[in-house]
Amino acid sequence: MLKQLTAELLDKFIIEIKNKHNLQKIQINLIDPLIDYTFQRLYPYVIVITIIFFLTFLLALSILVLVIKK
Repeated sequence: MLKQLTAELLDKFIIEIKNKHNLQKIQINLIDPLIDYTFQRLYPYVIVITIIFFLTFLLALSILVLVIKK
């Protein structure tokens, strides 16, 4: 009995979430702010990783030039 009630409630919940209006509300009020917040928190790390990658590339390139010149 409880299993059937849970299954019915879950089915109704899924149907309501798939409603275009509710889906849009979820996206605007939950998903978009979550993505914005995550991006704002990760942005400095992405910049640092990009700079480190670029400096590593320049270091490898300079070592290659030095090895070729010898």
